[in-house]
Amino acid sequence: MEEKRIKVYGKGRKERFVPFQRTLERHLKEYISIRGLLDHDFLFINIDNTPIKKRIIQETISEIGIAAGVTGVRVSPHTFRHTMAKMYVMNGGDPLSLQIILGHATLDMVRTYVNLFSSDISKKHERHSPLENLYLED
Repeated sequence: MEEKRIKVYGKGRKERFVPFQRTLERHLKEYISIRGLLDHDFLFINIDNTPIKKRIIQETISEIGIAAGVTGVRVSPHTFRHTMAKMYVMNGGDPLSLQIILGHATLDMVRTYVNLFSSDISKKHERHSPLENLYLED
């Protein structure tokens, strides 16, 4: 965790490292202190120290969404991924670094996650417009 990167396995068990920041680091350290150190690299485990299956994570996240009263949107790991990708770009992240974080081979795949609505585009244009950010002296 010293490098603030976590190893993840994508489709086809393709390995990559994803960066994380202070807030997640704090939560991960707390979780690991409760869970304890193990002799394998899996972060989320069952009571018998075996890795949690993907389907269990999906079901748990869905159940949390139902319990929280979330309606009108699917609550799933994929929705979290899509939301992270969109917010990353809206907060000034570039599509190329997002491509690496998401583990996509091409930028075409990134476009499916970053479907900016027209109001989002207008806000970004207002913030980054060269004309609006030009400082001319009289």
